Amino acid sequence: MMAKGRLVIKKKGGAGVAAGAVLMLFPFVLALSGPIGPLPLPMRDYLPRLVWMALFLTGLRTFAKGMRKRRLTQKLLRLQGLFDHGRRVPLQAITKQLGCSLTALVGDVRSMQRYKLVQGLYADLYRKDLVYAGDEMLLETAPPAEDNGFTLREEHKKSVLPIYVFGVVWASYALFFPLYRTIDLVLALFVALIISFRTAWNAPSRAVILEVPPQALEPVQTGDQELDELLRGVQTQMDNLRKLDKAIDGKLEGPVAEILRTTELIVGQVKKAPGKSKQMRQFFNYTLPTTIRLLQNYHELRSQPVQGGNIAAALEKIEGMMCTIVDAFHRQLDALFADKALDIDVELQVMGQMLSGAGDFEK
Repeated sequence: MMAKGRLVIKKKGGAGVAAGAVLMLFPFVLALSGPIGPLPLPMRDYLPRLVWMALFLTGLRTFAKGMRKRRLTQKLLRLQGLFDHGRRVPLQAITKQLGCSLTALVGDVRSMQRYKLVQGLYADLYRKDLVYAGDEMLLETAPPAEDNGFTLREEHKKSVLPIYVFGVVWASYALFFPLYRTIDLVLALFVALIISFRTAWNAPSRAVILEVPPQALEPVQTGDQELDELLRGVQTQMDNLRKLDKAIDGKLEGPVAEILRTTELIVGQVKKAPGKSKQMRQFFNYTLPTTIRLLQNYHELRSQPVQGGNIAAALEKIEGMMCTIVDAFHRQLDALFADKALDIDVELQVMGQMLSGAGDFEK
């Protein structure tokens, strides 16, 4: 039984709002109250105004960060009550409760981790749950309940933040410096580009959560009731494997895709030659489901927000076994063609003997 636990907020957010406001207002007042002097602005006035602008941008950034932390803390307080009866809450239920999209919810949860407002809270896109593990390692080996709902897939897009930063820096430069000469416009463009490029380099990509409709399962009717039952179970396993293929990325992205492709080829060959199903029972009843459970554990461990020594060691072991597992799937597929390879050898031998006899006859 999974232990119940209330979501614990590590620290409150929004403390930087006041500091950011002061850093913004102080140079802003200096810029408006200080004498501008003759235009164009003398070179001796550029350095102090550049410092004022840097303080203004720092204050603006601190203020925006503080406001975001305050908003995330308020959302955490709303999430806190949802974890009173367990450590897993369906993502769909939370989005309805909060009135937000899946993309916004997952993005906010990851920001909460990044700002260290809470520990052990993450979105499990495979099981479609929001999980609170706290300071513990939460690992469930049981696969999720089968449903006909959508599969969640994560895609990454470039952040639009650098574009907004460029506009803010340009407007700030125009606030502190006159833009009457070409050199002033060039300097403003240079400063805005430098800061926006730095932002683009450091800004994380924007994660978009997509709902992918389930693939329609074809009815299995081979005429053999026992084989039909076996293949229906295999279709369920294949559906789980396809979900894992969409959920897992990184080092195992290629191996999982290869396992899925090889399994689809194996199933296709068994459907063409039902008589070979008996030699594949161990593969379908043990090898394939065990591999799927191993990948489910890998995805669960990799989703943990805190990667300790035990998790890192387990992930490394699974990654080290993948080459062996993929090779075993390849050998299983190759075994299905053993009879055909034998028939080809026999035919080639017979043809070789016939051609050899025909050569002797010609002599």
